[in-house]
Amino acid sequence: MIELTRWIPPLAYAVAALFYLRQTMSPVEKRPTSVPWGIFATGIHLVQIVAMALVRHRLPYGTMWEALSVAVAVLMVSYMMLERLAKSDALGSPFLLLATVGSAWSAFHTEPARWPIHVQSALFLTHVSLGVSGLALLTSASLLAAAWLWQYRQLRARNFSSLSRRVPDLVTLDRLGIASTSVGVVLLILSGVIGAAWMRTFQVPLGLALDKSVTVSIVLLWNVGMIALRQNGKFSSQTTAWLGFAGIIPVLLVLWSGTRGL
Repeated sequence: MIELTRWIPPLAYAVAALFYLRQTMSPVEKRPTSVPWGIFATGIHLVQIVAMALVRHRLPYGTMWEALSVAVAVLMVSYMMLERLAKSDALGSPFLLLATVGSAWSAFHTEPARWPIHVQSALFLTHVSLGVSGLALLTSASLLAAAWLWQYRQLRARNFSSLSRRVPDLVTLDRLGIASTSVGVVLLILSGVIGAAWMRTFQVPLGLALDKSVTVSIVLLWNVGMIALRQNGKFSSQTTAWLGFAGIIPVLLVLWSGTRGL
């Protein structure tokens, strides 16, 4: 019975996404009363993760699919913070739709947990927690870059619709994107350092994590390069936004390589 609860988070996120979409598309003067659907859905997901961990008597990292579920929850927690900082909920729908797909993808894949002794260490818990948090923030940065590009196009076309007025301005989107990218890179580097220490301590063969190490390195190089391009000033904001949006591709590569093994 407890296994069926895996489908509660994607259902909660889907319902929240529909309410966010309805709220966003409503005319300003007819906009329904704002309800924190995203907070409700994220809270339900966090409770489900904790409940599953208690029932199974282990951490929620037995498989990479479980780690993906945790990453989705972290993504939504980061979005809730971004929504508060931007003072706008116009980006709720795309974040919640992505959370719906990610949590459903995680719920659909069930496999026995690989739970050897080296995975039960505090080093592994810290390594994975920092890693999923960093990837979640970099995913947020990619979505913010997409919102920047959309808002820029609306302004160029002088299309001042009710939706464009609700989306944060370009400066705010850029500032939040830079912050998400910077913190995400730092967390991912710390995750890599602790992961290397974990592998050395428990003598984990490098071959078991080679694919993930390569894809994480690509993510880091991509985003560090993005930060350098922003500071260089020789590239337009539109170019760096496109590169920021494309940054979701290496993040997806990490998820792809990660879900192939522990």
